[in-house]
Amino acid sequence: MSRELVELPGIDQPSEASAVSSAPRPAGTRIFRSWPYLWQRLSWRSKSMAFVLLLVALVYALIAVFLYTSVRADLTSQVQNELARLTENIARDAANPILLKDGGKLAQLAHPGNPLVRSVEIVDRSGVVVASTQLSQLGEPARLPPRSVSQADLFRAAIAAGSYDLGTVWLQGNRQKINALVDERLNRTTSRLLILGAITALLGLLGAYLVSLAITRPVLRLLHDIEGMEQRLGLEDRRDPQAPDRHGDELHRLERAFRMTEVRLHEHLQELQRLHQRQQDMQCMATIGEMSSQVAHEIRNALSSLRGAARYLVRYGGQDAGKGNLVPEDFLSIIEEEVQRLYDMTQGFLDFGRSYRPEYVDTALCTLLQRCVERHRPDFEGHGVEVELDCPGDLHAIVDPSLIAQALSNLLLNAIDAVPQPGGRIALRARPETPGMVCIAVRDNGPGVPADKRSAIFKPYVTTKTKGSGLGLAMVAKIMMVHEGRVELKDADQGAEFVLHIPDRLSSDAV
Repeated sequence: MSRELVELPGIDQPSEASAVSSAPRPAGTRIFRSWPYLWQRLSWRSKSMAFVLLLVALVYALIAVFLYTSVRADLTSQVQNELARLTENIARDAANPILLKDGGKLAQLAHPGNPLVRSVEIVDRSGVVVASTQLSQLGEPARLPPRSVSQADLFRAAIAAGSYDLGTVWLQGNRQKINALVDERLNRTTSRLLILGAITALLGLLGAYLVSLAITRPVLRLLHDIEGMEQRLGLEDRRDPQAPDRHGDELHRLERAFRMTEVRLHEHLQELQRLHQRQQDMQCMATIGEMSSQVAHEIRNALSSLRGAARYLVRYGGQDAGKGNLVPEDFLSIIEEEVQRLYDMTQGFLDFGRSYRPEYVDTALCTLLQRCVERHRPDFEGHGVEVELDCPGDLHAIVDPSLIAQALSNLLLNAIDAVPQPGGRIALRARPETPGMVCIAVRDNGPGVPADKRSAIFKPYVTTKTKGSGLGLAMVAKIMMVHEGRVELKDADQGAEFVLHIPDRLSSDAV
């Protein structure tokens, strides 16, 4: 039905272009445009079932087309073979009538009574039609079939008596009747294909459901767990309004849940990092307070000794030199020794408090250990200590060699002070540990670390020596911390064994 625009006075009529643009879009266009949205809203199980059903339908369609065309070709070939045999039979039966010039017999042969035959012509050797389904052709010269006749519907057979050629039989098939016969026989095949298609559809639907169930069950289980975690973490109130809802594709929902969980975990990691930094700051303040009390205690002891020596010198001076067990030079030595101890303690405090900026290089550990041993060779020989070095020559690690050498020096000096003199033995060994780690062990035959101090041996100002700053092992622990490693005090049958666990390949953050 056509629409006409009625012109109303005082109202501008819309132009043709605007009328076309404002016309409603066809339903097919609207469906085509809304198809991606509808497909997105389908569940993954529905999509997988659709994919499997489409695959089954495609395979069935290919098989059905192949069977249909094959059966049709076979039926057509059978009909053509039957007509070819009929032509040959007519040619064989027409030999005697032609020789006897029996027109009645030839006329009977020209009318086989087969509905699939349109026309039959029997031509003698001179090219004259002697029998035909069309009486008007009798006695006329034989003519070639018209071009409209398909070569597949035209059959020819020679009439022979022995080796003598008597003529030719031309038979033209009835294409309409042939197609009708083929279609009739194909109807049974088509009905069987329909039954097979129904069975295939049912089996395909069942198989599609089972396949989709096997595919989507892990995804749905994971999605359920993530959405449950999302509820527990309070992520539902922070959803993206443009994200697919819970009725859409499970994969889109899973992707959205992963993104939200990633964001939330990133926030938690940042919060944990801030808390860790705050904890480190508080621990640092606690360590500073503990160290301050230790420093104050050591300074007070040193000042007490200095005050006593100074009071003696002020009271007696050089008047009573030689009186008693001590002389003024002894008190001056006490003052010098205490001042030196205060200086060493202050320097150790400054060294422990400074920040390390390691410079990592690929270092041959065996060479580094040999240098440490040679550096302390006079100390070993002066105290009668035997040193055993065991290290593979190809062992390497990315470390700061100066800091590792400082840590080893502290351990070796502690071992020299702990072993008996003479008869002390120190073993320095290095070996690869777990993949990505190497270890360096310093073991001595001294008395070992008391059980009550093992847990706090790496804290500042904790020492087992009568004279010591208590910062050596604390500096070792700090050096290992900047190397992303650790130091361990292992249980030993005799003496003490300190092990440095060092990564041979550091993370990019540390480098």
